[in-house]
Order: sequence, then structure tokens, then C-alpha cells
Amino acid sequence: MSLSPQSVSITVDTPEGFHDLPLHLPADVLDAALWELAERIWPGGTEFQRETTAIVYSDLTTALTADDVLHAAVALYETEDGAASTAHLLVRAQAVEPQAPEVVAASFQETLSFDEHRNVARVDLPCGPAVLSLHATETEGEAVLPTLEFAQVELYVPAPVQGWLIVLALTTPCFADLPRYTGILRQIGESLVVRPAGQEDEPPKTPAAGDVRAVFG
Repeated sequence: MSLSPQSVSITVDTPEGFHDLPLHLPADVLDAALWELAERIWPGGTEFQRETTAIVYSDLTTALTADDVLHAAVALYETEDGAASTAHLLVRAQAVEPQAPEVVAASFQETLSFDEHRNVARVDLPCGPAVLSLHATETEGEAVLPTLEFAQVELYVPAPVQGWLIVLALTTPCFADLPRYTGILRQIGESLVVRPAGQEDEPPKTPAAGDVRAVFG
């Protein structure tokens, strides 16, 4: 997947179990892409399940495209006890002061560390320095609905294109699977390639064996 909104283009690889949403597609091919997505999510499901999934993700895809999201994916896994484990991945580009990546990373690490509800760590990716953040969020529903809690893991990656920060956010309601999703987000970050928009694609760097280090235990 490679998209070029604004001034940067990004490429990421998502692991098996993730289903990429078809963002930034022309309207004449979007419906077919959404139906293919529904078939991948429900390979043994019913026509109703696939149709409902396509409708839900049609609205979501439209909203994310309008919000200039670079990349989005949904993760669906089965736990050891047969339950479903889900997560959503969003990748955005955020404008920052045009400084060296080391300076931007250090600034975000310091700023995020002031939040007592976050765990923050500096990490080194093939594309440069980054900051890994883990925290919980709450979404308040209507009076008849309970408050929903989510865990969110974020990677803040200063782009080689100065003036831009790439933010990868993985959100899940499955707190027990948080270690797995933290490792997955780090894995996705290892695959991230950022370049100026319009530049020819280059193969992503392959991290050396043993270079992926565990974070947050």
C-alpha cells in the first residue's frame, strides 16, 4: 500500500490477520474493493454478513478518506479460548516544526511523558528514531450504554521529509491481547518507508535479525 496525500508518501506492511481498508480509491471501483474485503473477512460467512460488513466499512472508508488518513486496517484474530480479538490501525501524517528527526522524537518523548497514564519509550526503526506510547482511553456512550474502554498503542515517527510526523495508532478493546498488539505495531513500524510524495517506490529496508526489541516487558 502506497499513498501520497499532501507532501509525503508512506508504505507499510501489515501482518496476516489484518485487512486493509480501501482508502483513496475512485468511486467506480470502491464498491468492488469493499465487497472483496467483506469476502476476506467472512470467507465462510453468509451473504448477509458480507453485505453488512461492506456497508459498515463503506461509511468508515468514506469518513477516513475525508479525514486524510493515509492508511487504515482492521485486525481480526481468534484467541486460545475461541473468542474474537479485534483492533484498528490508523496511520496519519501530522505537520510539525521542520527539525531533525532526533529533535522531533526527543520533543515528543518528553511531551508524552508528562501524561501519567502513558508508558513512553524511545525506539529505533529502520527509517529513523521513533517514540512508542501506550495508554488507555474511554469513550462515553449514551446514558443507557456503559463507558467503553480501549487500549491504544501509538508510534510517533518523524519523517525524513522534514516538517512531517507519521503517527501509527493501534486501538483495541482487548486488554489481554495488548502485548501481542504492541509487538505487532512495532513490527508494522519496522516496515514503514516514508518518502516525498511522487518519489519512485523503493524496496523497504529489512531489519537485521534480533533488531526488534521488546518494549514494555
